[in-house]
Amino acid sequence: MPRFRTPVKPGPARRVGGFAILAPAGASRYHHEAQLPRRDATVNAPAVEPQASAAESTNVSERSLVSACGHLLFLSLRRLLFSKQTLVCMALTTLLVLIVAAWSIPPRRTARKLAEQVLVTTFVGFLMPIFAISYGASCVGGEREDQTLIYLLISPIPRPLIYATKAAAALIQVWVWTTVSLTGLCFCAMMGGLSTNATLRVLTVFLPASLFGVSAYTALFLLFGAAFRFGTVISLAYWFFLEVLFGAMPGLVKRITVSFYVKSWIYDAGKDLSLGPLGEVARKTFLAVSGDAASLVLATASILLLASGAALFGRREFSELG
Repeated sequence: MPRFRTPVKPGPARRVGGFAILAPAGASRYHHEAQLPRRDATVNAPAVEPQASAAESTNVSERSLVSACGHLLFLSLRRLLFSKQTLVCMALTTLLVLIVAAWSIPPRRTARKLAEQVLVTTFVGFLMPIFAISYGASCVGGEREDQTLIYLLISPIPRPLIYATKAAAALIQVWVWTTVSLTGLCFCAMMGGLSTNATLRVLTVFLPASLFGVSAYTALFLLFGAAFRFGTVISLAYWFFLEVLFGAMPGLVKRITVSFYVKSWIYDAGKDLSLGPLGEVARKTFLAVSGDAASLVLATASILLLASGAALFGRREFSELG
């Protein structure tokens, strides 16, 4: 078969030596482009910014995380401070101050009587657990009840850090309330006639044990708030049935309570004041441990309870949040 060439479409005419010559289509473009000077790729090239190193990116993310945790701590402190729990703590502290004022009216009150008759029974046995329940159980449990926990869970802050920040806010609140209320009670007793040296001695005996004890209470009630939907109710039930009832039983049963180790520490630190449970039978059946052992148990329990709460909070699915 005969082969046919594909016709070439003529391009624009070019005049060479007085004759017009048709060039193929596109030849003029190619020729024009060939005549243009080539542009160096390095001239006027857009500047490429160097990429941030991995270390710089890590530092930025760490600073952002620290800043976010700081804001969360501030908001948690403000939320706990301006709450109904603060009103409850204020009312109970005022009531206890009035009790101490009435107790101080008769003459010849001593440091031992203040410690055994007032502080051990009312402050350690009642007011300290109330502080921990008010701020510990409601720190996470209050977020769940108000349906605001979902906003924390969807934030970029890891869950264990959220729990640790909320725990720090609760601990700051209970430490402040414990220190202020204990100092106020001792000052009220001093105004009622107790000597300054005796008042300071009672304060130095009670304050360290009270801070360690309220920390253990707060860590426990924080765990209840993370584990149960109604953590405040569970915390109140624990305090009444275990702390109050078991704490009053003779023998070794009371060693599962937090108040036992707080009282043991106080009795050991106040040996010069001859501190101990009221009554000879109670002194013989209390079976207190040493102050060093009590402090070790309280510190270990606080750390383990905080770690358990953080692990549970990091893995738990809160179905009631939808």
